[in-house]
Amino acid sequence: MLLPAAATAQQQDATLTGVVTSAAGELLPGVSVEVKTAAGQRKGAASDAKGVFTVQGLPVGAPLTVTFSFIGFEPHVLNNQVLKAGSNNLKVQLKEGNQNLNELVVVGYGTQKKVNLTGAIAQVDAKTLESRPVANVTQALQGAVPGLNITFTDGRPGSNGRFNIRGNNPLSSGATPLVLIDGVPGSMNNVNPRDIETVTILKDAAASAIYGARAAFGVILVTTKAAKKGKLTVNYGNNFSSARSTVSTDFMTDGYTAAMMNDEAFRVSTGNTYTRYTPEDYEELKKRQTDKSLPSVVVSNRNGRDQYVYYGNTDWWKEMFFDAQPAMEHSLSVSGGSEKVDFMLSGRMYNRKGMMRINRDEYNSYNLRTKLTVRATDWLTFTNNTQFSIAKYTYPGWGVNSNFVSITVHALPSYVPKNPDGTATYITALNNYQIGDGIYADLLYGKSKGIERWNELMSTWGATIKLSKHVNLYANYTFTLNPARDNDAATNTTIRQAAAPYSIYPGVISKLPRADFLREETNNDMYHVANAYGEFAKDFSGHNVKFMAGYNQELKQFKRITSERGDLLSEDLNDISLGSGNYVLGGAQSEWALLGFFARANYDYKGKYLFEANGRYDGTSRFPKGQRFGFFPSVSAGWRVSEEAFFEPLKKTVNDLKFRASYGSLGNQITTSSYPYIPVLSRGTLDWIAAGKKLEYLTAPGAISPDLTWEKTASINYGVDVSLFKSKLNVNFDYYIRDTKDMLTKGMTLPAVFGTAEPKENAADLRTRGFELNITYTNQFQVAGKPLVYTVGGNLSDFSTVITKFDNPSQLLSDYYVGQRYGDMWGYMTAGYFNSDEEAAAWSAKVDQKLVGSNIVGAAGEWNRLRAGDLKFQDLNNDGVISPGKNTVADHGDLVHLGNNQIRFPYGFTGSASWNGFDVSFFFQGIGKKNWYPGANADKFWGPYSRPYYSFVPRDFEEKIWSPEKGQSAYFPRLRGYIALNGNNPLTNTNDKYMQDLAYLRLKNLTIGYSLPDNLLKRFRLSRCRFYVSGDNLATWTKLETKYIDPEQAAADANGRVYPFAKTYSAGLDLSF
Repeated sequence: MLLPAAATAQQQDATLTGVVTSAAGELLPGVSVEVKTAAGQRKGAASDAKGVFTVQGLPVGAPLTVTFSFIGFEPHVLNNQVLKAGSNNLKVQLKEGNQNLNELVVVGYGTQKKVNLTGAIAQVDAKTLESRPVANVTQALQGAVPGLNITFTDGRPGSNGRFNIRGNNPLSSGATPLVLIDGVPGSMNNVNPRDIETVTILKDAAASAIYGARAAFGVILVTTKAAKKGKLTVNYGNNFSSARSTVSTDFMTDGYTAAMMNDEAFRVSTGNTYTRYTPEDYEELKKRQTDKSLPSVVVSNRNGRDQYVYYGNTDWWKEMFFDAQPAMEHSLSVSGGSEKVDFMLSGRMYNRKGMMRINRDEYNSYNLRTKLTVRATDWLTFTNNTQFSIAKYTYPGWGVNSNFVSITVHALPSYVPKNPDGTATYITALNNYQIGDGIYADLLYGKSKGIERWNELMSTWGATIKLSKHVNLYANYTFTLNPARDNDAATNTTIRQAAAPYSIYPGVISKLPRADFLREETNNDMYHVANAYGEFAKDFSGHNVKFMAGYNQELKQFKRITSERGDLLSEDLNDISLGSGNYVLGGAQSEWALLGFFARANYDYKGKYLFEANGRYDGTSRFPKGQRFGFFPSVSAGWRVSEEAFFEPLKKTVNDLKFRASYGSLGNQITTSSYPYIPVLSRGTLDWIAAGKKLEYLTAPGAISPDLTWEKTASINYGVDVSLFKSKLNVNFDYYIRDTKDMLTKGMTLPAVFGTAEPKENAADLRTRGFELNITYTNQFQVAGKPLVYTVGGNLSDFSTVITKFDNPSQLLSDYYVGQRYGDMWGYMTAGYFNSDEEAAAWSAKVDQKLVGSNIVGAAGEWNRLRAGDLKFQDLNNDGVISPGKNTVADHGDLVHLGNNQIRFPYGFTGSASWNGFDVSFFFQGIGKKNWYPGANADKFWGPYSRPYYSFVPRDFEEKIWSPEKGQSAYFPRLRGYIALNGNNPLTNTNDKYMQDLAYLRLKNLTIGYSLPDNLLKRFRLSRCRFYVSGDNLATWTKLETKYIDPEQAAADANGRVYPFAKTYSAGLDLSF
């Protein structure tokens, strides 16, 4: 309510004063008052303890927009306020309510008020995304929504996260959510994070059913910012950052200790030493422990010939990698419009240098988006939304993650990267082991490299026809060239390998035994999507009805061409035509199509009783005729108890309470092939030559099931949403059961005489149960006369999946079986170490431990039996043999259930506060439990127990190895090489002693910002200016035994021989003109 008063003085500027109260007349302190001019300039103030506010220095005679906002009350907006010179007085009443309930939430083919939602839907707004200045959207979403699980497998520049909603489906192909960018399937990783308005997650079948065939595992809707009519607005943002490893890189650099330890591990396994150092060599190495001035490379006559001998203390990590990885981002957007035309243009460039020290790897990406709205008439509107993105990653060597595998082996600290004459090292004449698998020589030479390119063009043309006040028609067509493929595989790749030089003997140059070749791959995809639908909405005296129905069609065409040729004439000019070797050509092509008809009906009575029904009839080309179509319905309902008359006495405390329930079914048609129902012949070539040509042959196709059809997912969801204390505290809880039926997996086990593997059939079922909890609290109070607004929140979720049908009648533990909780881990129980050789011999006389010690049995000489310090296993079934029995649920021998390798209880905590232009936000993320048994090549965990020649062994590793003095307090047993690498060995067999818990808590982000006040903005002709500093992955608390392994990375990769995760420090600027 507005009560104007006459101006009391003649002044050049106007002053706006007033008092703010509630509808009950209560004075409201701390109300935010913002005055916005037509030119976009803003001035603000807050009401004092008596509800009084004052805003000075306002223009006279110009229309202003005045907005009042206060937590627990609906925003109050006064438009076109024209002030007189001097003082202008207002009285404003705010109405209690939750503004969040009236927010529009993006749903399938439309929007709904948050208050009317009946499905399991969560939405993240631009403010949340912008609070974390990150390279891609997936990083900003991680941990922000319960039930949305995001994992990263490595930390290389440009690396993207992997999604699942409410858990993985272990038996299904393509068990990932459908991602729609402005209604069109696409990759979230190709979207500029600053362009995003909202990200909506549709979790249950009722919310997702409208998308049918592609939505069995949930839907993620990304809505980008729209063109807005009005004065031209320009936004610019930048960010400069530096990244470094999240874990310790302080590895062993003492050449003497490393060589001794590795030689010992090698000797007790093979009878030889790894380095082949003589006692005299070890004396030289020992001297260099204290005297670093001694040369690390000497020329010595061995076997009648001068050769290089190495006595180094090399830090191979620092030789290979930079600590810091700088990055920068620049983003610019321009928007504006008139009564007829609105436009928006945005662009972004991002560059990050990698960690490779020699021939540094580098990632560059560029995004461009244009949006255009043309209101041709009052009833006809045309739109266009075009996105173009390109990215390029260049790296040295064969493959960036292949580089990490190579680097981790054979490069002991006692070896050095270069000889005194500058030539690279590769092998020594003492042994034939390849230092770093030759990767350093390759990097130093600089001719081998890889290039990955991503190019995507997506353009959507749409039209809206407003037939009447209640009826609208929509149609759009999208063409995408080279859409992001599975796992975001590159559009084009180039691999160049050249044989690098190295030296063993002074003055003698050799070449790495690697083929010289160039390989190129080009992938061309064309994706067509057409949608047409209509919507009817009307209110019949409190009975609100909305009906929508439409049609969707998709066509995907794919073609790949590969070419390779060796023996190029130049190592610098990389072109297939320069090769003199034979051409090796390859290719592939495929296409698939989808056709769907969908409908949705919504009903509510005065926002109290809510009902929604969805249905979709889908057809796919992936199944044989007669099996291609399926119908997938869903229903959901809600009851806002808080709108009932009997609830009125509680509304001062509980201002909104809603119960939700839904049931729905969805279909999955994603398979590993576009033609799974067609028998495929394989072509090969024999070594036999006839008529001057090698003979070719075709192999018989594998077995194909003629009855392939849809996987079906049915889910039940129960939810409750509650707002308390004038909507300051909001709680959302969901419990769900998801049954997946007729999963496409291997069928009934066939006898060996059948001659081929079982065909894929609709032959398995599973059930997933889980819950999600989200809590937020928002409030404010006065500090120095200005409001401090803060928000804290947390989310927690969990799920567990059980196999309910699978063809494994014997219930072998090596396969899925009915009753199995997905991720269950079986293993042996240990009983410490043998304290003496005699104790080991006595145990061996009564218990056979050979089945878990194959490398010990096969070791050289006196080491081929259990000794003091070896690991002792418990004979739980007292049969005198440590074994898995028949390896079945009924007879599992000495195996016991030790844990589960699935992520349990993922959670997140967030907080933010703003005061007088300052803002701060933080975000913690973690998981409550996940068992992890280190992989065979987890070098930073096992060290020489896996491969005696690992390059990166933790500096303190020797302290953990058993010795008579350490006894049972040692973490690792007697040092034996390869017992963690392969075969049935003490450490390769999962056991309780080395089972790890990857539970962690991580400070994912901390951001501090400051926005310039209005008087300074006006001086510089800005509407907004914010400076900020930020950090990602700043601190981690974990139960892991070692500080050299990132628990989040280990959760995604059991070995960890990939590009490491990074913590990032950044600073940036956001400007609006």
